[in-house]
Amino acid sequence: MANRLDTFRQDQDNDGLFDVISSDFLHTIRLSIDSQNIQKLKEHLLPLEAPDLGLLLEQLDSDERITVIDTIRPDFDYDTLLYLSEHVQSEIIDYLGIDRLARHLAELDSDDAFTLIDELPSEQQSEILTKISASQRASYEKILSYPEDSAARLMQQEFVAVPSFWKVGDVLKFIQKSKGMPDEFYEVYVVDPKHHVVGVIPNSLLLKTKTEGAIREIMKTDFKSISANLDQEEVAYLFRHYDLVSAPVLDESGRVIGMITSDDVVDVIEEEAEKDILQMARVSETDYNAPFYVTSYQRIGWLVVTLINALLGAVVIQHYHTTIEQKGALAALMTIVAAMGASNGMQVIAVTMRAISTRIIHSGNIWKPIGKEALVGLMNAFVFSIILSLIVVFWFKEPALVWILVISFTFNMIWASFGGVLMTYAIEKMGFDSAVSAGPLLTATTDVLGFACFLGLATLVL
Repeated sequence: MANRLDTFRQDQDNDGLFDVISSDFLHTIRLSIDSQNIQKLKEHLLPLEAPDLGLLLEQLDSDERITVIDTIRPDFDYDTLLYLSEHVQSEIIDYLGIDRLARHLAELDSDDAFTLIDELPSEQQSEILTKISASQRASYEKILSYPEDSAARLMQQEFVAVPSFWKVGDVLKFIQKSKGMPDEFYEVYVVDPKHHVVGVIPNSLLLKTKTEGAIREIMKTDFKSISANLDQEEVAYLFRHYDLVSAPVLDESGRVIGMITSDDVVDVIEEEAEKDILQMARVSETDYNAPFYVTSYQRIGWLVVTLINALLGAVVIQHYHTTIEQKGALAALMTIVAAMGASNGMQVIAVTMRAISTRIIHSGNIWKPIGKEALVGLMNAFVFSIILSLIVVFWFKEPALVWILVISFTFNMIWASFGGVLMTYAIEKMGFDSAVSAGPLLTATTDVLGFACFLGLATLVL
């Protein structure tokens, strides 16, 4: 198997990045498909792990994907579905069929199985819930009752819980002999008769303690637990802040119903970071395998917002068209005021979002970052005002415009700094996503206020 893995793995590409599926391997797969050499194709496909197979399927065409699935259908690892984009995942599930998916759900960890069910269209969700066991159905329906993006929807339902009166040897025998143990776990939860967690024991401590040692004497009572309703971003923050590798999830009555491990949180952090980056650019998640009209539809919304912002700026410019006609230099300089304000504002929003997510900014100290960013804006305005003044004097040869430009530029920079913090914080407090809303709102104000201040002053002075 190692030799076959070498055929598709490369240590690094020219940019120093690890390349999992090499172009040579992809070419070999396509040649095997075109020549219908099923045996050779199977030899190359079977060694692939689920993430690698998922990456390969993403790079193939629809017909090629079907051939690959047919080739390895008896040995297909259903974990692969978790590594596919929405469009490709839906295509493969439709081809395999809901019946087959229902039969293989038990092979997955409960959190992964639920993720697959949760991502299905509502009709397929209802269908698959009728085809699984009653216990599985009850378990999934309970999780579905919790809010989207909550800890309950992130957790794994398999965990190890033991009573406090056991000894270490009892726990080890229980783990060795019990069925349904999680594939990976880092802690054993000690529970009372009502299934409330009273302590946790790290596996390392469990293995280092003599078998006759009492559980209640080695368990840690200063552990962190997570409410089932807690938002996944809050879960990620707790894991980062306290360096957790695992934590029990508790329902409304305080009973343990699952566990969250660090690998689940890594996925959340990546998902939230990707979402924020895309939304800062005013686009939703892009699936490169989706039809072009779907991607187009996803991007139209924020292009409309941008158009409205531009129209508002155009209204202000039209209002002062007489002033602009008298001084042609105004048309060139006013764009600098708006553009610099918007750029400064986007920097402030990015920094503020990071500070809010890491709890550096909160309701008790909101005016401190506002004051700091206003001073930063003032300092940057001072530096660039000198540069712009020299440009106005020596390039445009319009000394009379210097003070108009400096005053309007400074005002817009300070507003962008002040508004960047305040808008981002206010939007977060109202429960909206600042990555989506703060940028367009601030850009609209820096454009409109920048044009209005600059052209208004020009009208008064000139």
